[in-house]
Amino acid sequence: MVLLNVPATVVALGLFFFLDDLTGFEITYVLELPKPFSFIFTWFAAVPLIVWLAQSLTKLVVKDSLILKGLCPNCGTENVSFFGTILSISDGGTANTLKCSNCGTPLEYNSKTRLITLPEGTQALFRGIY
Repeated sequence: MVLLNVPATVVALGLFFFLDDLTGFEITYVLELPKPFSFIFTWFAAVPLIVWLAQSLTKLVVKDSLILKGLCPNCGTENVSFFGTILSISDGGTANTLKCSNCGTPLEYNSKTRLITLPEGTQALFRGIY
């Protein structure tokens, strides 16, 4: 879930530096205060503002996000499935079917029960996790 905030963090930092440029680098001047004050301003004013802005932008773009990850019953490889809405484009329901990235076994991810199952008629050859 942290990686979903990376694009918004880049945008928030860009806005922060753009605002610094518009003010004639007054924000940079404040960050260059004597020892304890610059640390306090940076970590208790600038960073929380950037984090809040990044999370707000992410919530604006990505709604109702859920990421399910689990092991394939055949080979034990971790697989990931995303549920949610990105810019008003819905994921299409509560179930995703995808193939294991390692062995190709079809897997069904259910966002309501948060379970990963095999489709009916599919048999797993459990090899165990080493």
